[in-house]
Amino acid sequence: MRVLTALSALALATGLFWATMLTRPPTSEAGPGIGIDTRALTLRAHLRDADPCDAS
Repeated sequence: MRVLTALSALALATGLFWATMLTRPPTSEAGPGIGIDTRALTLRAHLRDADPCDAS
């Protein structure tokens, strides 16, 4: 009888969880990333100090 009660409680909790996820899913508030400024990296590069294989 305890096993049946435990399985019923687990089934009920699982059903309520998925019902909540389907009706009101959580939303993310993350914003877009700034990214990498490749132009600034290129302008700051010291190509005269680089090896010949880095210049190609």
